[in-house]
Amino acid sequence: MKKIFIFILIFFISCGQLIKQSPQKDYELIYKNLTSAESLENPVQKDKLINKAYALLMQRQGELLKEKKSDPAAAALLAYYYFLKGNYQDATAQVELAQSLPSGNNPLGVIIQARLLLATKGKLGAQDALDIIKSLDVSENPMAYITTGDAYFFKADYDRARESYTKALLLNRELQVVAANRLEVISRIKTLSINVAKVSDVILEPTMTRDKLAYIMYEIFELQKYISAAKPLDANFIDLEKSRYKNAIVSLRGRGLFSYIQGSVFEPFMVVSRGEMAKIVEDFLVVSRNNEGLRSKFKNESPPFFNDIKNDNVYYSAMRLAVDLGIMSASLSQDAYPDESVTGLQAIMILQKLVK
Repeated sequence: MKKIFIFILIFFISCGQLIKQSPQKDYELIYKNLTSAESLENPVQKDKLINKAYALLMQRQGELLKEKKSDPAAAALLAYYYFLKGNYQDATAQVELAQSLPSGNNPLGVIIQARLLLATKGKLGAQDALDIIKSLDVSENPMAYITTGDAYFFKADYDRARESYTKALLLNRELQVVAANRLEVISRIKTLSINVAKVSDVILEPTMTRDKLAYIMYEIFELQKYISAAKPLDANFIDLEKSRYKNAIVSLRGRGLFSYIQGSVFEPFMVVSRGEMAKIVEDFLVVSRNNEGLRSKFKNESPPFFNDIKNDNVYYSAMRLAVDLGIMSASLSQDAYPDESVTGLQAIMILQKLVK
């Protein structure tokens, strides 16, 4: 009977060990979720993975709190989470925490430190970012190669940037999609009619926000110059003080753009989807050509042109108009993907076609 009891006890202990993963396994899963999220363009799927990683991080943080411990790996992962959320202040705080701890020279924390420099200072932080990365062995680290490539990109050294992105791609590991997107940016640079240096801090963005898009529309492509007759719209949004691009937003709204945004909030940091980008295209075409009928040109189209949305979808007419004029494109399977986010490069390419 005693032997049976000991066997059962050992069995339950073994099962407990299987159920409770080691912190290293947890960290690997969190990192995988975050890198996968960075590679996605669909905002819903991206947020789902980011939130999953955050839940695991908070669980680990709770365990560390009970043990009265701190872990540089957990802090570095939390810094990565905040970085992806665009919360650079909290990301910096976590990097500093990771580096202040014993054995705190966590490679991920160092890379996030470099990425934060690029995100907040752009070209001015490029050399410092390169100096930081040089302290690491980057031979098997895709994120380090991408960060190095970004730094060279900001310095307008596109050959070295391409070399770094290619190394990240050839490792055949995480962030391959990110590396491929960066390489696409470089391949498209020669086709742009604008000064790339003026948008270097935006063109690499995996997602475009409303306020940054307004800045590009107003300052780079100067869409307002193409609009002579339009019914001005009020810009009495209560949240514009949060954005550094308030003037661009107010000016474009006064020209009849962003007409689809109703209510008292503009939500300047909202990620722009393909559907919303099509609405902006529609707004510009309507007000620049003084032709309100363009909004309903494809309203009753039957059968629907797109496979993934019907003609009563809020974005259907705008996307159909943009595709019809060759300003935006559908997939090979004729899907519109209205909910997918727009990258910095995609937004710039669309605006360039719009004003040609």
